[in-house]
Amino acid sequence: MALETGNYINDLVITNPTSTDPKSQGDDQIRLLKTVLKETLNGFTGAILVTATDTGTATGHVLTPSTALVGYTPMLCLLYKANVTNTGALTVNVSGLGVRSIKTMAGADPTAGDIVAGYPMLLMYDGTNFVTLGGSEFLSKTGTQKLTGNFTVDGNETVTGNGLIGGTLGVTGNTTLTGTLGVTGLTTLNAAVGLTRTAGDNTVNLATTSFAMNMLSPTFSGVPISTTASPGTNTTQIATCAFVVAQAFNSALPAQAGNSGKFVTTDGTNASWVSISVPDYLLLAQGII
Repeated sequence: MALETGNYINDLVITNPTSTDPKSQGDDQIRLLKTVLKETLNGFTGAILVTATDTGTATGHVLTPSTALVGYTPMLCLLYKANVTNTGALTVNVSGLGVRSIKTMAGADPTAGDIVAGYPMLLMYDGTNFVTLGGSEFLSKTGTQKLTGNFTVDGNETVTGNGLIGGTLGVTGNTTLTGTLGVTGLTTLNAAVGLTRTAGDNTVNLATTSFAMNMLSPTFSGVPISTTASPGTNTTQIATCAFVVAQAFNSALPAQAGNSGKFVTTDGTNASWVSISVPDYLLLAQGII
């Protein structure tokens, strides 16, 4: 049979070599396996993944794997569960090789409660520190995110991308929104700071107090609705269509000083507001004058 070839694990044929293959091909098989290992794990200069039980504290994790780690090398990953929830800055010591700091992906120390006891976490050694790749409560996202559960923020948050929240959003800290936030559930914002839009903006954007201050001379479109005042109201209140109709067809003219005994008369062309006696009024009403 022809000797198999390949560069990666998936290229290997699990049934080779067979019992009938000549022993002279053994060296070729060993070289094949070494090639596959080097290519598949390209770039690793030491251990790849170490797992162990953490026996440390809230400020320092201690790992003692069954096979002692020889040394810290770049790209080395640690997979384990934290023994205690952290109280702030945190370190890790593997096989007694020395304490190394644990940092977030942003290069900062974890804050209290970022590393939760009993939750799996994955760290990678960058040559100086172990960086959290997973298992930390630290969240760093810059693209479009979609949250479908209930989202509660107790601290101060800055959103620079587009956020779509399909659940309930509750924010108790200061929130600055520089992107687009879409919330389809119940939203409670106790201290939200948004962008001030230009006057006349007719979109679904969040209106700030500065935007409201710019609406001194608004232009209404559609069918704006207001409260209807009682007939005879003489204030600067907005008059609705219903108020105008009720006022125009009011059975009694508004009482005005000096108008007692005066009536509207017309000669067919002009109308005038004149004083008239009761007898003349009766004659006028009957069409005699």
